[in-house]
Amino acid sequence: MSRLIKVPHSVCKYTCMVNGINDVYELKTGQKLPCRFMMILSGMAGFAYLKFKLAKPPYMVFWGPSIKVQYKKVNEIFGIDIKIRNEGGSFGRAVKIVKKNINDGNPVIIGPLDMFHLEYHEFFMKVHATAHFLLVVGYDDLAKRVYVYDCNYEDLQALSYENLEQAWKTDEKGYLKRNSVIEFSVPRRVRSFNSVMSKGLLHKADQMLNPPIKNFGVPGIKKLSKEFSSWEECMDKEDYVLALKNLVMFANVPPTLSREVDNFTANRREFSLLLKELAKITKTPRLEQLSLSFQNSGQQIKEMCYIILDYLDGKGDRRSEIPELLSSIATIEEEAYNLVKSIYT
Repeated sequence: MSRLIKVPHSVCKYTCMVNGINDVYELKTGQKLPCRFMMILSGMAGFAYLKFKLAKPPYMVFWGPSIKVQYKKVNEIFGIDIKIRNEGGSFGRAVKIVKKNINDGNPVIIGPLDMFHLEYHEFFMKVHATAHFLLVVGYDDLAKRVYVYDCNYEDLQALSYENLEQAWKTDEKGYLKRNSVIEFSVPRRVRSFNSVMSKGLLHKADQMLNPPIKNFGVPGIKKLSKEFSSWEECMDKEDYVLALKNLVMFANVPPTLSREVDNFTANRREFSLLLKELAKITKTPRLEQLSLSFQNSGQQIKEMCYIILDYLDGKGDRRSEIPELLSSIATIEEEAYNLVKSIYT
């Protein structure tokens, strides 16, 4: 049996968790969204500093929300209902859920996936880059493959069941467990573009300036700037190295320590580009100023990541500069988000 759903697809790198949702949203509403609009407004380019004594490592830094929180924000801002199914379940059950949705005419998101096993991808059998997500729009049991759209590629891609099973064997911290299927439905009536934009930016500003927990957002960055120097004393060598790797890996998009990918700006570069585009679309010059602010904070995050990578590779030790960099990042973003509030309230 086989089935294929026609969905117009837009390439938008580094937006894999929502790229497919964005495609279907545009198809069903007729509303064209800028690249990264849904991804950034739903929480990326954020910050979380987590501390759990029994975790490995006990201190962890993430530069955005968990995917479940992100999908909750997609619902709040765009009105899209999202349901995660089969998290941590079997591959066989996941495939059955995918096929049923496709047979009903509903594309689904699948992940997290390791790009090492995606035969169409440039990382195939070269680089392990996990936490990738795809939009499934079809399948063919005779050929034993699914048909997918990838945020990095324009054309429809085929992925064998065999490689899909291997790619899907990943449990990713901050994302989801293996074999997860994300079902979603777009509402019949949606808000205007300007309404969605202002709501999303204000929501993002509030989350970064006034988070429910002071380890998140700008307060979390300030806290890390004060505590980073003591990390080495608070953890054994293994945990300390893991904590450093975690901080750097999740600042890169996709999450990897590979310098070849070289996007260690924690999505600030993408946020900056989006704001620059929104400034032109909405004729709001002050968004250009915001764009420069996040370009600056992104460059400082990248500098911090390279200091850590150099230390891990034995190429030098400039870790003493990191607290000041974090403090500067916090100041830049605090001023930027206060400007967001002044524009839209």
